[in-house]
Order: sequence, then structure tokens, then C-alpha cells
Amino acid sequence: MRSALPGAGMTVITLLVAFLVLYPLSMLLYGSFRTSRPGAPGSFTLQNYIEAYTSVETLRLLLTTILLMGAKTVVATVVAMALAFALTRTDTPLRSLLEVLIAMPFFIPPILEAIGWIMLLSPRTGTINVALGQLFGSSMPRFSIYSLGGMIWVLSLGSTAFMFLLLVNALRNIDTSLEEAARVAGASPLRVATRVTLPLVAPAILGVSLLSFIRALESFEVPVLIGLPAKVFVFPNRIYAAVEQDYPPNYGLATALGVSFILLTLGLVVLQGRILRGKQFFVISGKSYRPQVAKIGPAKYLICVLCFSYFLVATLLPLSQLLLGSVSRTFGRWSWAGLTLANYSRVLADSQLWAGLRNTLLLGLTAAALSMVLCSLVAYIVTRTRYPARKSLDFISWIPWTIPGVVVGLGMLWAYIRFPIPIYGTMVLIGIAFVTSGLPLGVRLMSGVMVQIDTELEESSRVHGAGWATTYRRILLPLLRPAMAAGIIILFVTFARSLSSIVFLAGPGTPMLSVVLFKYFSTSNLEIVCALAMIMLAINVTGLVLARRLGFFGSARASV
Repeated sequence: MRSALPGAGMTVITLLVAFLVLYPLSMLLYGSFRTSRPGAPGSFTLQNYIEAYTSVETLRLLLTTILLMGAKTVVATVVAMALAFALTRTDTPLRSLLEVLIAMPFFIPPILEAIGWIMLLSPRTGTINVALGQLFGSSMPRFSIYSLGGMIWVLSLGSTAFMFLLLVNALRNIDTSLEEAARVAGASPLRVATRVTLPLVAPAILGVSLLSFIRALESFEVPVLIGLPAKVFVFPNRIYAAVEQDYPPNYGLATALGVSFILLTLGLVVLQGRILRGKQFFVISGKSYRPQVAKIGPAKYLICVLCFSYFLVATLLPLSQLLLGSVSRTFGRWSWAGLTLANYSRVLADSQLWAGLRNTLLLGLTAAALSMVLCSLVAYIVTRTRYPARKSLDFISWIPWTIPGVVVGLGMLWAYIRFPIPIYGTMVLIGIAFVTSGLPLGVRLMSGVMVQIDTELEESSRVHGAGWATTYRRILLPLLRPAMAAGIIILFVTFARSLSSIVFLAGPGTPMLSVVLFKYFSTSNLEIVCALAMIMLAINVTGLVLARRLGFFGSARASV
């Protein structure tokens, strides 16, 4: 079907998306060959790459990054697969409740998870270390979150929940008649699991593991908050340190590492595609079936306890520190007499903190709404037209998904600091960063919904003389409204918790909640940090609940 959307309109949308995505990346590449900081006069040079690639530090940086992300992926894969198998293939009690509890860390902003564990395992003041010292004396060895092991621990908890969500669905989609046949043939539950179930979900495990590894490369909060104090450098925190901590700021090294980081992540994406190409098992039959669970006797209670233990460690422990700290006069001194709501009053009374909250709400919602409008138009072009550049448009809109946020933020710093229109240091630039980062998720969501709408509705409208704008407004938009509303909410939640993509862009005149929280944590004002963290968590949870009620997660799963 030929679309009534004018070709000029599709070209404008394509150029707009290309500008939003490719302009900052091209300016990052440009900056990597400059001798100056962003916006300052300078000359072209290869010294930035010479400094980066002739340094032993860069090799150590690469090896540490691979070690950290690889170890985290292995740990998370093993734990997530064990949890998913237990809740889909055994008669463990309370499975529905446990599934929700295990998935919760995925919805907690990474900065809150990192701060919570720092409060628990800081060598001198961490709650766990203080408690162990009081119980066993000063001779008791103290745990330290500021280490490579601490980074692996915190990253693994969040990744386990993410992988669990995907692997649970993969296990549920297996035709259990294959497992039943193995049981009838006399195979034990363990043999069925290792010889039938595991091979069937192997492609899903491999795909999810590679996706988790790539996502881990984009982690910013844990490497900066935990890695920098421990002097454990990986790509994200070394790029941040080169700009914010080196004196003078080493923009040349930061941009060279940023370009290298992009090549690394894109290489992994290509590798993922090549490894998974052709590795598909058709395990869903046309007949209906009900998943069969193995009777494991008393062991089911042990598994139930272990699942609750994961929830306790991954969710309750870190969040309990934030909650208690937010209502305490002095962090670490817990008593009924010391409980107070004054910290929340201080947040709302502080002009900078209030401005950060206000800006996050207003700009987040505005950017989310604009993103979904743009994403709906892109999805329309990709799925319902014969526009020659539609595949290129789809690919360009997907690129921000593979680029770490800190690198995108650095590229935008180079791109807009001397932009003809003075938008650097304004809310407009942060809004552009939000819209750009929201393209992949928004387009995928709207494309998944768009293909489910029959084109006969549009054809009928045009037969009766309606133009494209009228058809879109009167026919498509009402049908897309629930998905767009859910998308606006989920993008708003994503923007509200975003840190890495705007950490170089938000300044004193443009405070955002995540950046204000990040800055306040560096001043060790823990009570205010905890109050801010709980406000961010409340925004996050409220948005996710609304998005779920609007059917976002079902639509998102279908589009993926």
C-alpha cells in the first residue's frame, strides 16, 4: 500500500532523526582529532589516539572492562537461569509472587542500587561492616564495596533480574511434550533439565547473555560511584574522569576513548548477530499445552527460601538503607527517637533540589511526549510505506541503543557547545539528549503496535476523501493512543533516572534530579541523598505501575 504521507514529509523526518543521532557522533569523531577542548580553537592532530593506544593504561582499561563485564555476565546468567528454571519447572510454592519479587531490581534505578550498597558495605561506615564489628570486635575483617569484586556484585544483581525476565518467557514457550517424552522414557528430572530443556533454551541463553554484556558496557553509575574510589578504571568511568577529574580536563583522551568505546560496542552487536544467525529452535507447537512442573519434594521449600533470599539481598537490603536514611536525623544512628521527616522538608525547601525535581518532571514529560510523536511517525514510515530510505531510517533510530550514554553525552557536548543557536547550558539541550536516547525504545514499541493495525482502515478513510493528516489524526491516533500513553510514561521514567547521557550537559542553571542526587552524594550529605533517592524511587514506581496498567510491558515484549 502506498502511503498518503508526502515524500517530502518522510524526507524531513528522516533528516531530523539522522541529525539527532549522527551529528553528535560525527562531532565526537571530529573532536577526537582536535587539540582543544569543545568550542575552543585548535588544530587537527593524531596525538589523542597515540596517547590512547600507546599507553599501557588503555590496554589495562580494555582488559578490566572485559573482565568486569564478563564476570558479571557469567554470574548473572547462572543465577538467572537457575531462578527461572526453579519457577517454571518445579513445584516451588508462591511462584507467582516470587517471579514479581525477583524481577524488582530491574526496575530500581542503578544509581539507587549503587548508593544503597555503598551504604551497606563502605569499609568504615557501612551498616554491615559496623554491625559485624560490634558483634565480633575490631579484628573482624571488613568487606569493601570499593573493589572489582564489589562492582561485579552490584552489577550482577541488576543484570540477574533483567536476564530472569527474558529467560522466564523463553522457558515458558517450550513445548513441554518434549520434556514429558523424556520423563516417560525414564529420564530423571536432572537429566531432562540438562539433556532436553537446556539445549532447547540455549539460543535464548546465548542471546540474553550477549545482550546483558552489551548493556553492561553502558553502565555508568557503578563504575563511577564504586570504581573511581577504588581506582578500578573501565571505559565509562575513565571517560568521565578524563573530563571531570583530570587537570586540566583531558578532552582529547576522553573523545579518543569514546570513539573506541563505540567501535567496541558496535563490534559486539555485530558479533551477537553473527553468532545467533541461524540458531533458532522451533519449540512452540500448534497444539495447546500446559507447562508441567516436577515434584521435588521437601527441596521445594529450600528453593523458595533461596528465591526470597535473592529478593532480600538484591532489593530489600539496599532500599532499606535509603528508606531509613531518609527518615533519620543522622545516617547510621538508628533509633525511634531519631526518626524525622525533616529531610524531605529540606529537599522541598532547597531551591536547587526543588528545581531539579521540577525540571525532571516538566522536561521529562515534555521530552517523552515529543519522543513518542516522533517515534510514531518513524514507525509509520518504517512499517507502512515504501519509502526507499525506510530501512536506513529504522537502523539510524536504533543506533542510540548501542552507544553508551556517557559517550552520547560527550558527543553532544562537542556538537552543541558552539551551535549556531545558543542552546548549550539550557533545558533545550537536555531535552534533545532525552529525545535522542528515547528513539530506539519508542520506535520499537510503536512499530510493534503499528503492524497490528489493518491498513484497510486507512484505505477506507482515503477513499472517502480524507488526507493523510486527517487519517492519522482521526483513525490511527485513537488506535495508537494507549500505546503512546504507555510509551510516554515509560520514557519519562527512563529520562527521570537518566544520568550518564546528561552528566556533561546539566549545570547549575539546569539541575536535574539524577544529576543533583549524584552531586550531593559526592558531598556525603547522606540524609538528603536518601530523601532524594526515595523521591526518585517513588516517581519510578508510579510510572512503571501506570505503564503496566496501560499494557506497556506486554507490547514491549511482543515488539522485542
